[in-house]
Amino acid sequence: MQEHADDTLVGKPTRRVDGPLKVTGAARYAAEYDAPDLLHGCVVSASIAKGRILWIDGAAARALPGVIDVFTHEHRPRASDWSGDYTDMVGPPGDAFRPLGSERILFSGQPVALVVAESFEAARDASALVRVAYAAEPHCTDLHEAKAGSYKPPKKRLGIAPPPKPRGDFAEAFVDAPVKFEAEYRMPIEHHNPMEPFASTCVWQGDGSVLVYDKTQGSLNVQGYLAHAFKLPKRKVRVVNSFVGGAFGSGLRPQYQVFLAVLASLALERSVRVVLTRDQMFTLSYRPETIQTITLGADIDGRLLAIGHRAVANTSSFEDHQEPVVNWSSLLYH
Repeated sequence: MQEHADDTLVGKPTRRVDGPLKVTGAARYAAEYDAPDLLHGCVVSASIAKGRILWIDGAAARALPGVIDVFTHEHRPRASDWSGDYTDMVGPPGDAFRPLGSERILFSGQPVALVVAESFEAARDASALVRVAYAAEPHCTDLHEAKAGSYKPPKKRLGIAPPPKPRGDFAEAFVDAPVKFEAEYRMPIEHHNPMEPFASTCVWQGDGSVLVYDKTQGSLNVQGYLAHAFKLPKRKVRVVNSFVGGAFGSGLRPQYQVFLAVLASLALERSVRVVLTRDQMFTLSYRPETIQTITLGADIDGRLLAIGHRAVANTSSFEDHQEPVVNWSSLLYH
């Protein structure tokens, strides 16, 4: 029995709790929190997709007025060297990325240096003066070319469930179906890229603890990640995200700017803010490209008798991320 429409919330205008703050500009995001004695960090990104750094020279950047330091893999303050300490709560199997961890280049746009200065302008200008020489190695970003080497990824520890097990006898049902259809579809990479870029303001507390304002969907996940990476008790790491600002999954995992902000803050014993540029936002956290094959068998009335859905997707070269592409097909029809 249906209740009167007036007794439900469906169709009624409902005020969001955070709505007035957002539309009036009163909501503060990760890059908008101030702190006394605040420093600004600017990330230098790798210009090759795979290889290693031969040498990196930050002398010209350090000489610019206002610059405090230039951190690189050769000049990185204390942090864990074990990749397991960088695996977050929803991270896939594999070797988690360690920012400024070595001379190896694993992906295009990888951070290779962090310039820290008294002002954002000084950090930005100095970052253009950092010189890097690379030994590039062959790489492949063509999914069709790499398809022959595809493999079934390992079962995920946490996060998105693996593909469901097949139900029934698909082969027999498809052979017996009066109407058959099969097609291949290629879906390109999709960047969500929220309006708020990945940003972190790390407030130095003076007692070895930090207060981190981060653009994230998981404060506890970021807290655990930072505590392990820097060997800190969790009570010394507080992570706040008052407003997510749009994420849809892109903010589930800690991104490298939060590590770099805390790294510089602990080393310099000052508050540090690091904000990724829009260009840098396109080098991480995206929905992968897929090649999907759909196979359908139906009776003459159009009732589906067999559904086959296979997918090949690109993934990281160091982590086995598994996008839930085929998980929904078996849930849609009887």
